[in-house]
Amino acid sequence: MKHPFLFVLCVILASSAVLANDPFCRVWFSEDSLSKIQIYKAVNGNYFGKIVWMKDGYENGKPLVDNKNPNKALRGRPFLNMPVVLDLERKNDTQLTGGKVYDPTSGNYYNCKMTHKHTYLELRGYIWGMSFLGRTTKWWLAE
Repeated sequence: MKHPFLFVLCVILASSAVLANDPFCRVWFSEDSLSKIQIYKAVNGNYFGKIVWMKDGYENGKPLVDNKNPNKALRGRPFLNMPVVLDLERKNDTQLTGGKVYDPTSGNYYNCKMTHKHTYLELRGYIWGMSFLGRTTKWWLAE
């Protein structure tokens, strides 16, 4: 290949354009508008989400931390930049499935699926692998 730099540049620009058009990879307000969650695609192709903003993220001048995680090694992490959506896989153009969602208020992990609905996401958290045993929240586009 005569111009490997040009080839690498084209690959980078093409992959950036694909990610920019991914309807999931955005920043979303939680249903109560008290936090923003950034959904991003990892190197393995799965989707993750982390808290990037909180309306009330500090108490007595210190960042709020996760004290309820069932994994003791993860307790004490600041909520900011904490992963809350884990390992979702693309099922089709509008749905991600097969992952987990972490509820920091209860310290529980739930199975989850996410559906893109133009200006919002429907996030369904459920137990025992049965979607009908769960709850759906809407996350609104924050950008």
